[in-house]
This record gives sequence, structure tokens and C-alpha cells, in this order.
Amino acid sequence: MPQGKVKWFSSEKAFGFIEQDNDNDIFVHVTGLADGVTAIDKDMLVEYEVEQGRKGPQAVNVKPAAAAPAVEVVEEVIVDDEGDVEVIEIADDGEGNVVMVDAIADAEGNVDVVEIVEDAEGNVEITEIVEDAEGNVEITEIDEEADAD
Repeated sequence: MPQGKVKWFSSEKAFGFIEQDNDNDIFVHVTGLADGVTAIDKDMLVEYEVEQGRKGPQAVNVKPAAAAPAVEVVEEVIVDDEGDVEVIEIADDGEGNVVMVDAIADAEGNVDVVEIVEDAEGNVEITEIVEDAEGNVEITEIDEEADAD
């Protein structure tokens, strides 16, 4: 289903235009809005179908674009002999962005969380959060740029 950005839409005039990827705007009439959609706003990302209208192609079944695909989360829980618990969570959004969360809770209730975020360009952001059993929190952020070889 094609997607585009609303160039403008007027409920009073009952029509508007959507900017398409091919740089051609497509007409949308208020009757072309999907069931339950009463209006669309400027700059809103929408998805639609194309039908031949009286004066050329027009968008029908227009609705806000679906949310980004859900990230895939892989979780692993490890308990060692001392009763310390480690949870490793890795999420990949399918576009090359990866988030890894490594949480370690020891037997005394101290928690050490390290979150590593790597975007598709190889930029890495590391946040370390240490919380002791008394609720004291220390946060350290480290930013790194990947080597461009």
C-alpha cells in the first residue's frame, strides 16, 4: 500500500492532496477517507489505495500510516551459583538499529544495568545505571562513534 505525506487537506472544501514518493501529488476527496477517519492533517504520514477518478488518479481508503514494525526482542535470563540474576535483552528494529540491555541483580539486591544502543550508522551510546539496595542510583553515559573503515 503506497504511503505519502498530506500536503494539505480542508474539511470545509472536502478535499486535499497527498505528496507521493514520485513527486506527483495525488488528489484525495473526503469520501476517500477510510472508515472511521474523519480528517487528515498537514504533514501526516498516510497510506492509501489509488483509483481512477473523474479527472485522474485519486487516493481512496486513506488512513494514518501503520506504526513502525514491532522490534524483535530476545531475552535471556541467567542465574549463577551465588543467586545473582542476569537478564540480557536484545532488540532489533529491522532497520539496523540495535538495543541491548544487560541487567544484573546480585543476591543483596544491587542492580547494575547497562544499555547499549547502536544505530544503523554504527554510532554507539552506552548508559550504565547502578542502583544499590538502599535505592541510590548512579548513571554514567558514554557516547562512542564507530570507526569508519
